[in-house]
Amino acid sequence: MKQMKHDIERVLEDAVSKGETSCVAVLLWHNDEEAMFTTHGYADIAAQKPVTRDSLYRLYSLSKPMTAVAAMTLIERGKLDIIAPVSDFLEGFQNQRVALSDTETEPVKRPVQVRDLFTMTSGLPYPGETEPAERAMAAMYEQLRQEMIDQKPLSTIDAANRIGRCPLAHQPGEAFKYGTSADVLGAIIEVVSGKPLNQYMTEVLFGPLQMADSDFYVPNEKRDRLVTVYERTDAGLTTHPHFDDLHGVFSLPSVLEGGAGVFSTIDDVTLFGRMLLSGGKLKKERILSKNAVAWLSENHLTPKQQGFYTWDSVLGYGYGGLMRVMLSPGQSFSLGVKGEYGWDGWTGTYMSVSPETNTVLTVMQQIAGAGTNAVIRKLRNVVYANI
Repeated sequence: MKQMKHDIERVLEDAVSKGETSCVAVLLWHNDEEAMFTTHGYADIAAQKPVTRDSLYRLYSLSKPMTAVAAMTLIERGKLDIIAPVSDFLEGFQNQRVALSDTETEPVKRPVQVRDLFTMTSGLPYPGETEPAERAMAAMYEQLRQEMIDQKPLSTIDAANRIGRCPLAHQPGEAFKYGTSADVLGAIIEVVSGKPLNQYMTEVLFGPLQMADSDFYVPNEKRDRLVTVYERTDAGLTTHPHFDDLHGVFSLPSVLEGGAGVFSTIDDVTLFGRMLLSGGKLKKERILSKNAVAWLSENHLTPKQQGFYTWDSVLGYGYGGLMRVMLSPGQSFSLGVKGEYGWDGWTGTYMSVSPETNTVLTVMQQIAGAGTNAVIRKLRNVVYANI
């Protein structure tokens, strides 16, 4: 472990000194105890404010597994059917169509189902410019943004209905398409539970696991703990505007995004990972059954759903309930073990859960567009070479 810690600290120091990232925090939980914790870099570069253990991070897509767990609690209680049509809960998903071009569409062969949201096979894209459905989603998001600027905020359910009225990128269930599925799943949680997403997630997840610093906004008394988001430019690291005009930061936003909206700390995310590692239970609190965790952490993609495998960072993986699942370590771009699962976020937030090695690896950064970047791949290699 001494050599591993030395190598990890060197990776962190190199990454920060070379301007690859502004800060990195690493927490490794192994064999039922904390094996190491270390940080390097700054929460605010201009102020030379170091990142600390209680620093708060925008999780972005690392929010997705938490939303999946919250939805699974409703399935376990018989309140939500996993193959129910999404249109049963959100009227915007009625009579959907698939984009063939910017002007042509065709009707869906079957409705988008709840399971399609868990596996990103719904056909719901993120806003973009590559495909007709992405362009349609981008136009809708720009309209939402303008309405929020004009102080006409929508609710989480309203936004999900708007998403549903956009044309799909492909027929439901026919392919993997990373996009807004988790946001729609968050809206379904609100409809079925009858509670705002943040309240329900606090009741069934954040509260029981004592994730005291996890929420969809940062309270004023904690705002000095929030890490600044940076981006890499030719001039070095500069602050990034990210999406605060849409998401809100210091007050609860009107639209709660199950796919990107959670703020949290490295300890809170590790508690979440430990719960999954322990089969849905942490200490005396059971969040999910072992069967539910097994479903979430098993690959659900078929060989025909190939879109997921075009990303270098997930070669060797399948996809479960809003999480990657390692199927073939030999095909991966970093060391790992079969059955390891988790996800990352746009700013380089990262969680890896490995039942075989009894390990949770959590990494926190705040660098725009990072995802599973070189820093995380190097850290994975060090950890999985030593445990």
